[in-house]
Amino acid sequence: MEEKYLTCINCPMGCSLVVKTEGSTVFGVSGNHCKFGDIYARKEITDPTRMVTSTVMVEGGNLRLVPVKTETAVP
Repeated sequence: MEEKYLTCINCPMGCSLVVKTEGSTVFGVSGNHCKFGDIYARKEITDPTRMVTSTVMVEGGNLRLVPVKTETAVP
């Protein structure tokens, strides 16, 4: 069994999580102070996704650059 260490990003507490895995199967999560830490850790191990943010140049607008982000999380 392997242990992976994560820091939860769901709330300001930033719990240090220990995830026990074998392959892509999660057997347990510890260190979380709420249920969201457990949910975050399991998803991060089995199906990690991220929102992508960037800026786009605008031609002929009031601003030279505008912020953009993906509508949904991407693998």
